[in-house]
Amino acid sequence: MRTTVSSVLCLVCMLGFAGCGRQQENTLTVAVIPKCTSSQFWETVEEGAREAAGRLGVEVRWEGPLAETEIAEQNKIIENMINLDVGGIALAPLNPKAMRKTVETAVAAGIPVVIFDSAVDGDAHTSFVASDNELGGRLAAEHMIGLLGPQEAELIVFRYVQGTASTEARAQGFIDAVREAGMKVVADPYPEDGSVAGCKKTASNTLERFIRDEKLQLGGVFCCNDRSSMGAVAALDDIRKSGIQVDVRCIGFDFPPKLVDALTAGQIDALMAQDPRGMGALAVETLVKHLHGETVPEFVDTGVRLVTRERLKEDPALRKLVGIE
Repeated sequence: MRTTVSSVLCLVCMLGFAGCGRQQENTLTVAVIPKCTSSQFWETVEEGAREAAGRLGVEVRWEGPLAETEIAEQNKIIENMINLDVGGIALAPLNPKAMRKTVETAVAAGIPVVIFDSAVDGDAHTSFVASDNELGGRLAAEHMIGLLGPQEAELIVFRYVQGTASTEARAQGFIDAVREAGMKVVADPYPEDGSVAGCKKTASNTLERFIRDEKLQLGGVFCCNDRSSMGAVAALDDIRKSGIQVDVRCIGFDFPPKLVDALTAGQIDALMAQDPRGMGALAVETLVKHLHGETVPEFVDTGVRLVTRERLKEDPALRKLVGIE
């Protein structure tokens, strides 16, 4: 009798553990791969992705390269997620061409891929979740034109890492719109590297070319992301401190605290704001919907808004978006 009871108890325990194992195995796990893990923008994307995953009852494996220039490292991470046989991948690709093959490999292995933030070549992916980046550039151009008025102004566009689809689209949207208005883009350099310091060095070297008669002879500058914006703001500040007259309009992209502070202090005229938290959430939601057999749109627009000092005063939702309240 004692042996029988022990056997039964052992069997129950084994079944219990097996059930727990099956429950863990049945929990859907998705990989979310950002462009990097070392900026506030991507930290906010992660918050949105994890919030959506918790709400939907799925597990998230969050892993990305340390910098937005590490294309080979991002491809290794994608390959590792394929080997781990995750249920699906949400990917913010560093380069549209360089990531195409690994995306196609994942899909061929039965792992669907949702692209977010920045485009990828090909049509293997299920959906694209992002801001309309070309529109963001055009909206910035419209505001720049409004600030400068009808004149043949000379402008600079500070790009980001060459080949980054999102920032390339912003630059092109801006350049097309200001040219249509009769303005001239006199320089549109890529930074020395993807860091704020690299962006500042490129901005400083470029701006110095347009200093004449103790004045910076430009109408305005447009920056394509947070690091190019912070680099340009720092470079303009250094020029002011050197005694050069600076009367230049400046529009940046994204809203880390330093840029919001620069906006409220009058160092920058406007920011183009995405919704990184919403983007992370929608990327996971779209992927999970697809995995559950639902039809998802080819493109999910996460929105982009113009932020000015005046709009921040008037719009509580905008203040919340940029983290003021």
